[in-house]
Amino acid sequence: MTTQLRNEQILIIGFPAWDGDYMKSTVLLAKELAKENEVLYVEYPFTWKDMWMGRLGKSKAPWKRMMGKEERLRRLELENDAHISVLTLPPMLPVNFLDSESLYDALMLQNAKKAFKYIKGALDGLGMEQPVVINAFNPFLGVFLARQFEEKALFYYCYDEISAAKWAGKHGPRLEQHLMREADAVIVSSQHLLDTKKPFANQIYMVKNGVDFDLFSQTNSNFPTSDKKVVGYLGSLDDRLDYDLLETCIANHPHYLFRFVGRINSPDVSRLQGYGNVEILGPQPPSSLPGWVQSFDVCIIPFAKNEFTAGIYPLKINEYFAAGKPVVTTHFSDLSDFHHLAEIAKHTEGFSYLLEKAIVQDDPMKARKRKAFARRNSWSHRATEMGMAVGLVVNGIEEEKETGKWSWMPNNYNRWGDVSHSFFQPSPKNNSDAGKKATSPSLPSIESLKNRVFVQNMELLVPEKG
Repeated sequence: MTTQLRNEQILIIGFPAWDGDYMKSTVLLAKELAKENEVLYVEYPFTWKDMWMGRLGKSKAPWKRMMGKEERLRRLELENDAHISVLTLPPMLPVNFLDSESLYDALMLQNAKKAFKYIKGALDGLGMEQPVVINAFNPFLGVFLARQFEEKALFYYCYDEISAAKWAGKHGPRLEQHLMREADAVIVSSQHLLDTKKPFANQIYMVKNGVDFDLFSQTNSNFPTSDKKVVGYLGSLDDRLDYDLLETCIANHPHYLFRFVGRINSPDVSRLQGYGNVEILGPQPPSSLPGWVQSFDVCIIPFAKNEFTAGIYPLKINEYFAAGKPVVTTHFSDLSDFHHLAEIAKHTEGFSYLLEKAIVQDDPMKARKRKAFARRNSWSHRATEMGMAVGLVVNGIEEEKETGKWSWMPNNYNRWGDVSHSFFQPSPKNNSDAGKKATSPSLPSIESLKNRVFVQNMELLVPEKG
């Protein structure tokens, strides 16, 4: 079997917006997959609130595309004459604040029906039939859109722990579990996510985050210099950061300049702004990020250790390595891949000490090793791994169809008949019709699934029963 996925029609229902001022794994993987396949990317489902914020100039939300004043479907050129289609949906009802499950489900169903209309129209316009569907961390629409596009196979791509995300805590875990049961396979980005998601998955694969190596390995001297050594952080300043640790390090190292590049999403950032050796630069254009990293003498990942960060495979660490920079990080998750290249601190005092060590003991040979590691973890390599997972699942489904063993819903089965109730009814305890096509909209029980688990090297695991 080829290791490269080619000539497939792929629909990606994403959660991230396509444009923006930071790197997004879903967007980067979509670009790589589009080099050999026809890809339609459905970007973040903006709400009416987003539309008005954009129209009033208080955000960068593309309100004109949302309202149809500009073409919602864009055909974007990529490198090497490749292209990708990107769809902006019309404004959705904002429902995430609702506590009531029944009200949330009923209103989200209306959002899904609207989304279906525009996605189906885009698919028809592009001549895409029976696509491979990849839902990228959007179980909110994904549960209601599952099996609606006559898809060849359905995947759920999970790159964060949704149960620990404040913005998704009310409904995200419930919807995610249903979507994982419905999907043919789940793809995760870290070992922690593999461990927590596999009880709900039919098949599960791990494809870790990567790096745009060619971009971040560039050298650029046209960025601010300093007479002090620069400790740099690239990424969102949000609730993931350990602000107590940062304040301690900043106060203990007045001889270093601490430079932060990224979106400001937490009020705790104000705790850092009063220090004279701190620069908070806010979001910068993606094309400029490698230059900012080049301006750092040591790069940091000062994440707090909690339930949310436990599921993170840090995208930024390979970006730092691609630039050849030394890295100091907290021990917030499984970082075993990096123990030989990064300085990993288990407490605040250790972090402060390792900053000094990383700068003093750095040398060109260590920089070359970091770059070589990052090169092996490019997004091109990660897309190949994802392509292998997709290919294995699609080929398996085709084989099961030929032998009459495939038992998902028949094509065009409309699950919208009973509002949203059919999505959340418990599954029958016994499945006497195994081997036949399903005729009920109820989701399969966990016990009825094969629970085949694959990881990055495609090794077959047999999970424990219990």
